[in-house]
Formats: sequence, C-alpha cells, structure tokens
Amino acid sequence: MEEDRVVHVVDARYLSCPGPLLALVKKLNEVRRGGIIKLLATDPATPRDVKEWAERTGHKLLEYKKVEQVFEIYIEV
Repeated sequence: MEEDRVVHVVDARYLSCPGPLLALVKKLNEVRRGGIIKLLATDPATPRDVKEWAERTGHKLLEYKKVEQVFEIYIEV
C-alpha cells in the first residue's frame, strides 16, 4: 500500500467489536469516492468484520497487515 494515497486514518485501537467498524463507517462521510482509509485496530475480529462489510457495501478492502499488535487495514471508498 502506498502511504501517500492514504486520505484518512481512523484510530480504533483498543476498541472492541463493533467499535472499529463503527468508527470506519463514521469516517466514510468525510472521504470522497476513490479515497483511501487506513483503519488501525487491535481487536482480532476486525479484519474479518471489515472484509465482510466491504463485500456487502461495495467498498474495496485493499490490504491488511499486522504490525506488532495492531492491524493496519486499507479500504478504498
């Protein structure tokens, strides 16, 4: 993932389900179509939840990785 394409960062670390997904959805109103959101989360269910949500809503899960104890999840709006 090219960091310079990231438009918004959503820090949802230490929130439990459904907190990270709710924080992501709230940020969607601020991001133009084609924009990238980087979601930071520590809840182990978040990557799966975001993947399922993206498939249902038409957003694109670009990539996710775990850096130490934090998931970095990139979504294209």
